[in-house]
Amino acid sequence: MMSELAQSENTPMMSCGQKVKINGIEKLALSPLPVTNNRQPIAVTKSISVNQHGLLELRSVNAAPGLIQMLLLIVLLALGFITGFWIFGLMYFLLPILPVPVLFTLFVGGGIYLQFKDSADSACKNIPVIFHPQKRELLISRVKSAGLIRPSFFGNITSKGYSEGMSDLTLLSGFAGFALFSAGWGLFFAERELSTAWLITGIIFLLGGALLIYIPLKPWFTYFRQLRAQPRQTEQQQFIGVPWEQVAVELHHLSAVSYIGLRTMYTLNFICPLPGETDKKYLISLPVYSKEEGLSLFELIRDYMEHGAQGIEQTAAAKLQTETADYTRAAYRQKMQEMRRKNPLFYPLWRLWNIVTLRYWAHRYLERDLDVLPAQMMNREEVVNWCQPLPESEWQPMSAELQEANQRVRALYAAGYQWESEEVRSVLQDYVQVS
Repeated sequence: MMSELAQSENTPMMSCGQKVKINGIEKLALSPLPVTNNRQPIAVTKSISVNQHGLLELRSVNAAPGLIQMLLLIVLLALGFITGFWIFGLMYFLLPILPVPVLFTLFVGGGIYLQFKDSADSACKNIPVIFHPQKRELLISRVKSAGLIRPSFFGNITSKGYSEGMSDLTLLSGFAGFALFSAGWGLFFAERELSTAWLITGIIFLLGGALLIYIPLKPWFTYFRQLRAQPRQTEQQQFIGVPWEQVAVELHHLSAVSYIGLRTMYTLNFICPLPGETDKKYLISLPVYSKEEGLSLFELIRDYMEHGAQGIEQTAAAKLQTETADYTRAAYRQKMQEMRRKNPLFYPLWRLWNIVTLRYWAHRYLERDLDVLPAQMMNREEVVNWCQPLPESEWQPMSAELQEANQRVRALYAAGYQWESEEVRSVLQDYVQVS
């Protein structure tokens, strides 16, 4: 799983080898100055692979189709409730309870629609992060849009930016307004004739409820009014080649207590500068199981960027094995065949259970968002041209400082020192002073 967007304002860049602890997160800087750390260059994550152009890439994967399966079941249940509301209303006099199915349909149905729409939009606009050793760059994609950010009740991240959720008081006013409006509406359809007092009460409930409902809906009315008034703008898709030696790579470690006990989490983060924007960074975050895995994964990428100009066969990345991702339909069919072979007696029941619980559709949904839609972006002319090999005369060499630093630390490794040794750290500090 990879997070592709970060907006870190005024965050100082750490020097290679530096350690800091911020808000409980231990950070270890591996780059800039991507020197070898003397680890075995290996990768156990399926996030890293070789694309159709023979270049190394980092891509989004999902190791838990079961979570999407639960999401689809919840969506199906919500749609069933909406359908049931309307069927019940049509069969048993809809008017007295009309506000309930209308508002429930708008709130729940609209939320489901926007959730799937945002997911598809994000998948269409993102490509894997591609490493090009001949250019000494990595390619990132970014959507730059000055368009309006859609409001949200509980907070949401879209391709256009982050929308803060509404306050608890605002949400409470919406629920209270819904209850008052529904009660006032129901009074006017009571079987008995209303007295003047009840009539006035019903009108007060309707007006008060409408006013309270308007409070959380006001940002939406403003958004649609501004959207209609402003000229239609097209989003600008940016493809940015970031020099490898300008990328800050950090290994983050966080220990936290959850309901299942103490949990330790590691992430390998690539923080890329954005041209012309000093207050924003682009973040790629990869979860890893341990510090050693993070160091080995970085060494694999670093080795590829140092020696991969002649071809991936010259690097440790040539040993990467391409496996079927767990979330694809091919993996689902493979699992079906395996279950049929191992347990043919209970296979029909197991297959029926997977159909009822929407397992196949979870795989189909993930394959669309993680493979099919990003592949369309990979076929764009800008991406294809960037991935083309360069003539040897145009290959970008490593900086003289990086070559010198690599030679010095390799000599120390040969003498028995480790990357964490003070002798190696002094070399890294010398490079920081030179740069």
